[in-house]
Amino acid sequence: MTTITIPQKMSNSGSIHDIASDMFDRDIVFAPGCKFAVVLASYYGGKGYTTHKTATAAAAESHKQREYSHTILDTKGNEYSAYYRDLVAR
Repeated sequence: MTTITIPQKMSNSGSIHDIASDMFDRDIVFAPGCKFAVVLASYYGGKGYTTHKTATAAAAESHKQREYSHTILDTKGNEYSAYYRDLVAR
């Protein structure tokens, strides 16, 4: 299993749309075989992410979450946006 840690941001900085929390580091734990994670903004609390094996699956989940601030990460920490069924690097 691969884990990415999103470092804590400074309190009262950024916006509610940031995936970094101002209270603690966030660990994104990828399930075995998964290469992408759809990570909700820390504002929403809870687990706040789902992991996916393919770019197509991550793009589909991103479209489902379009009402919420989120980003897509790969196992190396690169950020993506969904464009139809594909991912586009940010």
